[in-house]
Amino acid sequence: MTQKILAELVVPQPDQDLADALNDLETAKERLQQWQTQADEILASVFLIETPADARRKVIESGRTLRLRVDAASLLDDLGYTVRTRFPYPVAARWRTVEALQSVAPSREAYGAILDTTEILLCYSALLTLALAREEGIELGSAREIQAKLRKGRSGPGLGEWVAVLNEAATSKQLRSVASSHPLGELRALLAQAAVEGARQRLTARRNDQAHMRHIDPIDLPDAVRDAARDLKVLVEAAQFLADWPLVQVTAVRRDTLTRTSHIDYRELMGDHPIVPTNSAQHYDSELEVDSLYLRGPDQRLHLLRPYLIGRDCPICRIWSTFHVDKVPTTTVVYKSLEHGHTVQEPALSTALKIVGLL
Repeated sequence: MTQKILAELVVPQPDQDLADALNDLETAKERLQQWQTQADEILASVFLIETPADARRKVIESGRTLRLRVDAASLLDDLGYTVRTRFPYPVAARWRTVEALQSVAPSREAYGAILDTTEILLCYSALLTLALAREEGIELGSAREIQAKLRKGRSGPGLGEWVAVLNEAATSKQLRSVASSHPLGELRALLAQAAVEGARQRLTARRNDQAHMRHIDPIDLPDAVRDAARDLKVLVEAAQFLADWPLVQVTAVRRDTLTRTSHIDYRELMGDHPIVPTNSAQHYDSELEVDSLYLRGPDQRLHLLRPYLIGRDCPICRIWSTFHVDKVPTTTVVYKSLEHGHTVQEPALSTALKIVGLL
């Protein structure tokens, strides 16, 4: 009987991705156990101290770091905190505006910010999908639709195009062959759930109504803000995998030909502010580009995002921002910021856009 039960037991297939996930969980468990041991030692030491005043000071001073760790960990249960601090900068910056505007009475500004954040979340996810699919040698029909629109020169991709990319990714037979640990696996699932797609459709309808001047009546505005915010939360919760994939700007590369390694300096653009410290790491990729943006996947591999997404100082507001191709008039290439909508001309990227099939 026991042998039969064991034979029917479902066991995860062993592979490197599962091994890495288990190792990460074991490391987290050991760290938590260390913190618990430290707390026990502090509590036990109270009875070895002569006066209550000294014991109080000992508990406060020795336990401060542990209490701060617990407070920081507790904040991660708050979705808003996670988005503000661990989501990619373009999405986190938009979310910060939503939270700030929602902290006061319902307003048209708050309603508009919710719809803008929806578009940027889907835009960023679609840009990742396009870049990663091309890297895997997979051509998406939705990319050809964007190409056709850009070639006309009058306008560029919008919410409809971003949704088309993500919907195609969810049903693409070619993308099914990509390893489940690859970022495309999570991106494919973003709109695959009925509840998430339903929230997306409602937000898209609101966005279209606003674009065609079918504005919300002031009496209905509080309910509209509440319902739109609820749907945005559904989308953001489904996209929490973005917190695991840092948006990285490589700032320096020093190649060692003999060891075949690259020593890089980079900025991890996660959270709602573009001013972040520079870190260093070692990579084996010999073709990393200085100043280009990359997605760092679970295996630490850097996936090039240029020319789908670029980062630079905005010439209008002077703030470092991320940009995607907006339109291609006959004489130049116009990129638009995900954070604030300002545009910049980037004619040098025309060749790159042709290479990746967007022009």
